[in-house]
Amino acid sequence: MNKEEYLKKLTKLIYKLPKEDRQDILSDYEEHFMIGLEKGRTEEEISMALGDPKTVAKQIKAEYMVKKAEDKPSASSITRAIMAAAGLGIFNLLFFVLPTVVLTMVILALFVLGGAMVFGGILIILSSIFQPFYHNVQILTNDGGILSSLGGLAGGIGLAILGSVLLVGMTYVARWFYGLIIRYLKLNLKIIQEQKMV
Repeated sequence: MNKEEYLKKLTKLIYKLPKEDRQDILSDYEEHFMIGLEKGRTEEEISMALGDPKTVAKQIKAEYMVKKAEDKPSASSITRAIMAAAGLGIFNLLFFVLPTVVLTMVILALFVLGGAMVFGGILIILSSIFQPFYHNVQILTNDGGILSSLGGLAGGIGLAILGSVLLVGMTYVARWFYGLIIRYLKLNLKIIQEQKMV
């Protein structure tokens, strides 16, 4: 495939990227062709050395998504970066995406548990406060006595505090996990780049 065909195909494959980024990428590839031609190589040889445009486009998209996820952290940007990296090979799909999804579900479940503990603690606190005034209403305590109310109050406060600690802890874990994913994706792209140069 000659230079024009290669660049045309690559342009078509990366059209969803922002125009400025797309132009930078295409000018880099045009430069590869210029340097190769100066060294006496044919356009076909340069095309083969650069790799299949489909594979190159997948790599470019993955690099773009990882950079975007690093610059503007969000659940959607990291998901797009992970899916773009998964498209680079079966290894990424099996040994990275699946464990990442499982760990993400565990983190989300612990967030939900923390929220439920805080909410449950608040319900127990409110029930304990209002129980002595409304003897006929039995929400969470079996006995309307003052000791039961105090015990419920202490238990509710303890549960709400534990839930809050879990939520704060999981916030730090989620940030750490996000950073770990970004580092892995960057390492993975670097390894792919090095393999391409060999």
